[in-house]
Amino acid sequence: AAGVHGELAERTDSGRPAHSKGFLDKSRATASENVAELHPRVADGWDVVLVEPSDAVMVQHDYRDLLSGERVEAVAESTYDVMEYLDTHRLVEDLDTRDTTETLTYHGHCHQKSVKKDHHAVGALRRAGYEVDPLDSGCCGMAGSFGYEAEHVSMSDAIGDVLFEQVEESNGDRVVAPGASCRTQLGDRDEDAERPPTPIEMLATAVRSA
Repeated sequence: AAGVHGELAERTDSGRPAHSKGFLDKSRATASENVAELHPRVADGWDVVLVEPSDAVMVQHDYRDLLSGERVEAVAESTYDVMEYLDTHRLVEDLDTRDTTETLTYHGHCHQKSVKKDHHAVGALRRAGYEVDPLDSGCCGMAGSFGYEAEHVSMSDAIGDVLFEQVEESNGDRVVAPGASCRTQLGDRDEDAERPPTPIEMLATAVRSA
């Protein structure tokens, strides 16, 4: 809808799971393999777009800690989160979107907040016609796989309760969050809660069908 030609990459592991557990040799090997595959495309003028914020930040920033050289720099510079890509290149303004009065409560991803890129999703959704209430929230309590582990459940729940209170105080009609773990946590906050959609899903909803 935005006039961008896309192709799916064959590789699906950014190296983030291994990196988050401290297996740096494994994450470095994955990063090296990805850079070797992606760099020829980047050199031909392609950009790399990822939907999961953790993966985008992994390529943009952590790859530069794991590897060095012109190829990794080129791949990192050409990598975007999908909402960052649409917002940076002002592609939302050209979308044919339907009128909406829906208000969204937006919980951003910790990794994107740490590199000051969390605003892109909010800006893109607003330009698509949504009213957006971005929460001044911290971690959802999941922290990747941390909150899925039995020994961490009580801590994860306690951290999540802080976020849940912020959601309740917001006037949004629907909660939106980009991270898979965040969406799982928010979807489990009570029996009536649904797993929130991602911002790119809400943007797709706003686009008029051809």
